[in-house]
Amino acid sequence: MASPSSRRIRAAVLATSIVVVAAGGVGIWKWTRPDGSDAVTCSALLNDTRIHNALGSAYRKNLSCHGLGEALREAGTGDKPGIHSKVQAQAMRNTLQATSDALTKSKQKSIAGPLRLPLAALITDYAPDTYEILKELDADYLTHASDDEPWEDNSGVHMTVAHEDLVRVVRAISDSPTAYAKVRSAEGRYAAHTLAAIPGTAKGFSLSLPPTGNALVLGALDGVAADVTNGLSKRESARWNKDMVDSLVSSTTANIPDYKSNPAEYINNTWAKGLSTTSTNSSKVFHEQGLHYMNIWAKERGESSKPSARQSEDCLDSQFRKYQETVEFLKTH
Repeated sequence: MASPSSRRIRAAVLATSIVVVAAGGVGIWKWTRPDGSDAVTCSALLNDTRIHNALGSAYRKNLSCHGLGEALREAGTGDKPGIHSKVQAQAMRNTLQATSDALTKSKQKSIAGPLRLPLAALITDYAPDTYEILKELDADYLTHASDDEPWEDNSGVHMTVAHEDLVRVVRAISDSPTAYAKVRSAEGRYAAHTLAAIPGTAKGFSLSLPPTGNALVLGALDGVAADVTNGLSKRESARWNKDMVDSLVSSTTANIPDYKSNPAEYINNTWAKGLSTTSTNSSKVFHEQGLHYMNIWAKERGESSKPSARQSEDCLDSQFRKYQETVEFLKTH
């Protein structure tokens, strides 16, 4: 269980992040400009053999930036949301790796504006995979990380990339608050699904791992948001947060379903009720989202599922630790 001092450190760092947002300077603004003029360009991606292979017959040297974004989205997705062929999953893998490499080579954190929403759509369509990549705990995804192609099991086709590659790409699209919100919404819904899927007879590790995994995924997204807003002025940060929260709210139905009929939506929508016009990426509603999910789920499951004080603290610390790790990674990558 975390000590009182660790809780004070967590509170102090989160408070500091609010100050940093308010102090964001013009000097850092050049790579977060909304038009993406100082970002990885579409031509840089079009010149990558992996993008050529991902697009197949749809590849054109003179594709517009908008056309490239749509072509990448179509290459990686199928007729049914979340269902992919190996060819589509390979196209997704190529897209993430090529984009990450372009960001690293150019030493940029952003990507051209017309690519942000199409890439967000791709990431959300692969939420079960991207959730596991961000979580970094699933043995299958860790084992296949060095493979050159997707794999298939009883649940369908899967793909993976290095955790760092995915974090770079999510950061690159997140200059668009709408793109960030789409990814956060998809990962949040999948996190709620992992809780809803826990059998009623689960005990020990099977009961404690899903909330911890959720916290790690959400903490990584907290770190991405912090890196975006830390480079903005107070006014720009406020606008980014307002647009981000508005997008999240608009993606959530106003009516909360009965838990028994749709437990995952119940968990997510109940949490979303805590969002307000004053919510920011530094608010508890985000930094404690994993804990909120666990408490909502446990309350509906009954007294036997009530988390202990240690479980609650571990959930908070897992999200905060991954937040810190992601912030530090993005400072130098």
